[in-house]
Amino acid sequence: MKCPNCGSIILNRRKVCPYCGAAIAGTVQGVVLNTAKNYVEEKFHGERGHGFAAESANDLYDRFTGKNAQIVGGDNAKDGADRIVNGTNIQSKYCSSGSKCVRECFRDGKFRYYNSNGSPMQIEVPADKYDDALKAMQERINRGEVRGVKKAEEIIRKGNVTYEQAKNIAKAGTIESLTYDAVHGIQIGAYSGGISAAITFAVSSWNGKNFSAALEDSVKVGLQVGGAAWVSSILVGQMTKAGINSALVAPSEALVSMLGSKASAHLVNAFRSGTEIYGAAAMKSAAKLLRGNVVTGIATVAVMSVGDVVNIFRGRISGAQLFKNVVNTSAGVAGGVGGWMGGASAGAAIGSIIPGVGTAVGGIVGGLIGSFAGGTAASKVSQAVTDELIEDDSKEMLRILEKEFTTVSFDYLLNKNEAEDVASALRDKLDGSTLKDMYSSDSRHDFAKTLIEECVLPVVRRRPKINLPTTEDYVGGLRKVLA
Repeated sequence: MKCPNCGSIILNRRKVCPYCGAAIAGTVQGVVLNTAKNYVEEKFHGERGHGFAAESANDLYDRFTGKNAQIVGGDNAKDGADRIVNGTNIQSKYCSSGSKCVRECFRDGKFRYYNSNGSPMQIEVPADKYDDALKAMQERINRGEVRGVKKAEEIIRKGNVTYEQAKNIAKAGTIESLTYDAVHGIQIGAYSGGISAAITFAVSSWNGKNFSAALEDSVKVGLQVGGAAWVSSILVGQMTKAGINSALVAPSEALVSMLGSKASAHLVNAFRSGTEIYGAAAMKSAAKLLRGNVVTGIATVAVMSVGDVVNIFRGRISGAQLFKNVVNTSAGVAGGVGGWMGGASAGAAIGSIIPGVGTAVGGIVGGLIGSFAGGTAASKVSQAVTDELIEDDSKEMLRILEKEFTTVSFDYLLNKNEAEDVASALRDKLDGSTLKDMYSSDSRHDFAKTLIEECVLPVVRRRPKINLPTTEDYVGGLRKVLA
C-alpha cells in the first residue's frame, strides 16, 4: 500500500510509513532542541535579560568560530563562572558603563571571582565598554583589591557584542534578535535534518534502493526537515522574547504537579548536562520545560503547515483538506514529542543505573526511539479518525480520473494490455502536486482527460499498421457470407 502522506510504498505489516517516521523523528529532535533553547531564553524576557542574552550571544559566536565553549552559569554556584571557553573560566558583566561592570565584580572592596587555583577569572564586558572597564579595573588593581594580577588587560575580556546589541537580542522583532535566532537555528536545523537523513538513507537501503537513490531520498528528507527546524527556531525565539511563555505558567505548573517530583526529575535531568536536580527545583524546571514545549510545538506545526495555507489561497486544496492536514501534522508532532518525553524519562532512568551511560545519554537514546514510535502511532490514529470525518481532496480527484479513464479507453478502443500500460504510465504521473493542480483547474474533468490522453497516445502509436482489405477482397468475402 501507499502512504497517504508521502506516497511511499509501505512494506511492513503494521502499515506504518518508515519515511514519515524518519521525518517525524528529525522534526521532534528539532522541537526538543528548540525547547531547550526556549528553556534558556525564557530568562531573556526578565528585567536583567540582556545579561543572559549577552552570555548566549558570546557563547554562540565562540562556538561558531571553532572554540570549545559552553555556558555553565545554570549551576548557580556561588561566585562561579558563567562561561568556559577553551578551558578559561569567564564571568560575564554587561552593564551600562565599564566602571559599573567592574564594580559588580567586588564585594566589600574585594574581588569576588577566583578560580580553584587562586587565579582571577576573566571578566567579559561589552565590546563598547572595554576601554572604560580597563581603566576602572586598573584603579582597583593599583589599590591592591585584586590579588595575583598587575594589569587590567590580564583579566578584562572584550565581549563579542556591544551593550545595545545585547539589549536588542533580548527583544522580539529587532535585527539583532532575528540574526541571533537565525544563526542559532542553523545548528538545530543541521542536527534535526541529519537525524531524518540518516534514518531515511537506512530505510531506502533496506528497501532495496541503490546507493544513489537512497542518497537522493536522504538529502530530500534532510533538507525538508532541517529547513522546517531552522525556520521554527527563528519563530520560537521571537515568540519567547515576546513573553508568550508567561501566559502558560499556571497550566504548566498544574500539569507538573500531577506528574510528581520523581517523574519531573527524570524528565528535566534528561535535558541537563550539569548537576542533576530533584524535588521542588525539578518540578519548577519541568514546568518551564513543558511550556517551552508547547510554544515550540505550535511554532513547528505552523511552519510545517505553511504549504497547505499557501495551497488553499491558490485554490489547490479545500478548507476541509487544510483542517485535516493541520490536525494530522499536529498529532504527529504532539505524539512524537510525547514519545520523546516518555522515552527520554525512561532512558534517563535506565541510564542512571548502567555504568558509563548516565541520564543524559540514556535520555537521548530513549527520546529518539520514543519520538519515532510515538509520532508514527499518533499519525496513524489521527489519519484513521480524520479519514472517517473528512474525505481527502485526492480521493475526489481520483474518482474523476476513474470516470474519464473509462471514457477515454472506449474512445481509443483500448484492449486489456493497452489499458494496463496506460494505467501504469498514469500512476507515474500522479503525485500530490498534480492532484492539487487538478483541484485548482477550471475544469477538473478536462484536466483529467488531457492527463490520461497524454498517457494513451504513446501506447496507441505502438499499434501495428493495418492494411484494409481491397474491393476485390470485400466482394469475395461477401460471396462467402451470402453462400
